[in-house]
Amino acid sequence: MDLLTLIGIVVGVLAVAAGFLLEGGHFATLLQPEALAIVLGGTLGAVMIQNTWARFFDAVKHLRMAFVKAPRVDEASLAAVLEWGDQAKLNGLLAFESMNLQGIHPFARRGLELLASGVSTTVLEDALNRELEACGRTHMAAARVWQQAGGYAPTFGILGSVLGLIQVTGHLIDPVQLGPGIAVAFVATLYGLAFANLVFLPLYGKIRAHIESELRLHKLYMDGLLAISRKESPHTIATRLAGEVSGNTGSLQDEANVWALDATRAS
Repeated sequence: MDLLTLIGIVVGVLAVAAGFLLEGGHFATLLQPEALAIVLGGTLGAVMIQNTWARFFDAVKHLRMAFVKAPRVDEASLAAVLEWGDQAKLNGLLAFESMNLQGIHPFARRGLELLASGVSTTVLEDALNRELEACGRTHMAAARVWQQAGGYAPTFGILGSVLGLIQVTGHLIDPVQLGPGIAVAFVATLYGLAFANLVFLPLYGKIRAHIESELRLHKLYMDGLLAISRKESPHTIATRLAGEVSGNTGSLQDEANVWALDATRAS
């Protein structure tokens, strides 16, 4: 679990609240359920109008991405590709027919199944590219729902303030009521800005970063599987893909050299 998201939200909220209290404000003034209903309800309604049911529920499902660690393109993922290349060099592509695909990333599993079925490199590339583009398009569309919410929230905050000021005008004959009434009215603006800049837009950024990281992993698998389809050696595959991997890839290059040497001896 990625605790940084929760920590960031808590730190941001506490910083705003602490600053307000240090300026002499009263915390009870910030607790206005009417303003909260206007901001969240209005934002929710606007987002639902702009999207379909499927995309709206996808956005809710994608919320978990902000609270889990994003998949990384690391040495382990490249090592898996090199191992598949080693198996293909020793036993041919048909070796993937009997391979246990449990625990393998779904995108990579799809590619291995296509390799096992004997499709050409062109067909494999086209199929994986289409799946990669569809995945990115669907995920990013769902993530943008949170960006939309971040755009609408401040507007509904202003709307809440306007509605509050309309109520204040009913007390113009009682100046004592004006100060507290205006303060309450502007709480809606605070809610709108806070939800936009402490919740909705940061969540969009975190989800988008997660998606981009996942797509990079998909791209690594696709490039590796295409290299295997072209019958390239593990050494060549490692040379091609080492630049995409974060961290030290020297050990992987050495391991690929060993695999290539073993495959040569076996043949």
